[in-house]
Amino acid sequence: MTTPADQPYEVRCPLHGSIPFSEREREILDHPYVQRLRAISQLGFTDQVYPGATHSRFSHALGVMFLAGRIFDQVLANSPDVLGSGFDEEALAYCRTIVRLAGLLHDLGHHPYSHSFEPLLPPRGSLPLEREWYAHFDPAAQATHEDFSVAAVTALARETPPLLSLQEARDIGALIDGAVTPSPALAGLGGDRTRNVFPLLRQIISGEIDADRMDYLRRDAHFAGVPYGFFDLDRLIQSLSGVATAEGLALALDRSALYTYEHFLMTRFHMAMQVYLHKTVVLFEHYLQQAVTEREIEFPVDGSLANFLNAREDVIRAKLQEASDRRWAGRIVNRQPFPRLIQLERGQPHPGSGEILAALEQAGIETIHIRVERRLSNLGQEGGGSCPILVRDSGLRQEEWKPLQEVSVLLERYNQVFAMENIYCAPAGYEKGLEVISHLRN
Repeated sequence: MTTPADQPYEVRCPLHGSIPFSEREREILDHPYVQRLRAISQLGFTDQVYPGATHSRFSHALGVMFLAGRIFDQVLANSPDVLGSGFDEEALAYCRTIVRLAGLLHDLGHHPYSHSFEPLLPPRGSLPLEREWYAHFDPAAQATHEDFSVAAVTALARETPPLLSLQEARDIGALIDGAVTPSPALAGLGGDRTRNVFPLLRQIISGEIDADRMDYLRRDAHFAGVPYGFFDLDRLIQSLSGVATAEGLALALDRSALYTYEHFLMTRFHMAMQVYLHKTVVLFEHYLQQAVTEREIEFPVDGSLANFLNAREDVIRAKLQEASDRRWAGRIVNRQPFPRLIQLERGQPHPGSGEILAALEQAGIETIHIRVERRLSNLGQEGGGSCPILVRDSGLRQEEWKPLQEVSVLLERYNQVFAMENIYCAPAGYEKGLEVISHLRN
């Protein structure tokens, strides 16, 4: 369907080798909204712990675009009976175009230091969004980076000349953000509800085995210099196909690749515990949030795209440097992490965080309390919003399909919220703090 002549350009990637792209994709890549991702780090403050982890959201976006197209091609090749009928060449080409562009544009809305800025975003109603694209639009809800991504994608269709059609912008937005509904044209592809292709396309971009996770796990592990994020990418992609369900087309996984998937799941857990939720990383994120909240640095996020375009890390770093004599900014600029006194996990017995914090306060010790949560999977969760992934078991009898969460023992074990509480203290109070906690435990 796609020939080398259709993608005359390429860029080199340390993970995927050559990433080819078309003239149209090149025009979108060159847009300031996309180029801005060069100034947004993929892992925020993680380089405070892993010095090599300085890669950008831009390189990740290219990788997701590449993998999204590769997954689509593999599903098409493995499921000729599912995608071969009811979809003509033009329809399949459209699906491939928007799934690649959604991969490229899915992270447009990230602000400096990635997820660090998420709690500081304005109400959704302040963004230039097409409200009729949403099944339910709450203007008072706090915006997310997905909202900013959709706003930027929509702006690409509003330019003169437009880089996207409004239908493409809506469909790309729907693949990025589950709150956006696809266009009637995309929702109607396939002819009936069981052949609705949108759920499958969304799984490729925002699912449990998606191009986003496949790329960032391996990319982040590569640049951080850790082994935790490596899994058999080729085998995982080769095992994917499509299947018709009552709710539309969905991804399917060959039973023979179940252990490959479980390895993928475990890499997510290990990367979360060892890299993304590292005690120093979440502490520096707290420093930044406090520096903005207490107005040590001025960077209001007003929802406008002009303001958004200026939301780059070099801008924030300059403001932090100017405020380096202040409490929170100085701790970032001068790299002054508080030591962690204790980490509490869900279900841990006495004493709890409230009792510990009260005792430390009574002892006159300055503390910082940070609670972090991570869910590895939404499969099978009520209200989780995830389309099911089915496992194909082709035995001696007829072919069977089972939900992945009913087949994978590891998924059953890790399909929960992992919550941790970190209590830090000022360096001068560390030894005394340990004594206070030891006394409580005894």
